Amino acid sequence: MIGDIKTSRLIIRNFVVDDWKDLQEIVVSKEASEYAVYDYQFPTLDNEVQGITKRFANGDRFLAVCKLSDNKVIGYISLKGSNDKVMDFGYCFNSVYQGKGYATEASIAIINYAFSTLYVERLTSGIAILNYPSCKLLNKLGFCKTGESISSFRKTLKGNPIEFVGASFILEKDSWSKHG
Repeated sequence: MIGDIKTSRLIIRNFVVDDWKDLQEIVVSKEASEYAVYDYQFPTLDNEVQGITKRFANGDRFLAVCKLSDNKVIGYISLKGSNDKVMDFGYCFNSVYQGKGYATEASIAIINYAFSTLYVERLTSGIAILNYPSCKLLNKLGFCKTGESISSFRKTLKGNPIEFVGASFILEKDSWSKHG
């Protein structure tokens, strides 16, 4: 378990099972978004979200991003790795809290944590190129686009894949220390 990571407005911490209602708000918001088709479908029913929250609480791969003022979970950041040196970086924020700098603030804190505490050498991320806000955030954080490919995570009602162009990004520890 990680210790709390504090920024000027946020606490980033491990999930606890009681966070499920806030997580449900986040995933319902995500599923209602125009960008939902560019990611795996997330369950939204009470019992499903409670189960997911329990899994999140039992590990360090998904971290709750909470407002410092009231401890409300407004988003999450994921750090998943196939080895100790490279981790995949992802995030999702409740639409109510988007456009206020929270994702940037939380991302900077977690990137610093990944590079300085976990000794990660590289972060990777993947985003649909039509998800302009996420592409803008990754660019702002210093991620470099490394390629594009056709992706599909969902199907139409007729069972056909919903295809889109996804972009791969990387952020190297060395470039972060120069950027940040």
